[in-house]
Amino acid sequence: MSPTDVLADLGLIPLKAVVFQSMLLLVAIALEAMVLRQHLRLGYQTSVQYAATINLLSTSLGWIAFLSLEAVLPTALRQQIMSYVLFSRFFENPWLEALPVMMVMAAIVVFFATYWVKLQSLSALVALLGKAPVLEAPALSDRPGRSRSARRGAPSAARSRTATYTVAVLQANALSFTVIVVLLFLQLQVVLP
Repeated sequence: MSPTDVLADLGLIPLKAVVFQSMLLLVAIALEAMVLRQHLRLGYQTSVQYAATINLLSTSLGWIAFLSLEAVLPTALRQQIMSYVLFSRFFENPWLEALPVMMVMAAIVVFFATYWVKLQSLSALVALLGKAPVLEAPALSDRPGRSRSARRGAPSAARSRTATYTVAVLQANALSFTVIVVLLFLQLQVVLP
């Protein structure tokens, strides 16, 4: 079978979108690994592995959700989405003026959905692998057997760990989303001068 036949069987492949998605994924993994390493006190390799795993999972689930949702959208809106994915521009049609508001709403939904998936997958990954982050020990009091934080009703170790995961994943997700939005705007400026 010749390469032309293989490409004809595959149909239209958005190669530019795949390459750009891969670049954004690498940027997100690098940034989130830095934040996870700093907040969870993991080693370099472990933080990169955790960041890569949670980002690959969230990206895969995101594409599955996108392709499932795209199939039920109105034709004119589907054309706008496909024109952006394939050609990095929008066509003139009735949806053009509503797109900025829809994109902002979709970005907010995607941010929180991605955050939730990453938080759940990080918790599951730590539980599965048994590599919990190093958390600071509570301060000891003058009286043996009780700490000052225990007398004040400090949260248990499990709640403290969950709070640490929550803050770390939120900051990592916010950082990577901010950089990705900047890169998307730069890409639009380069494509549409």
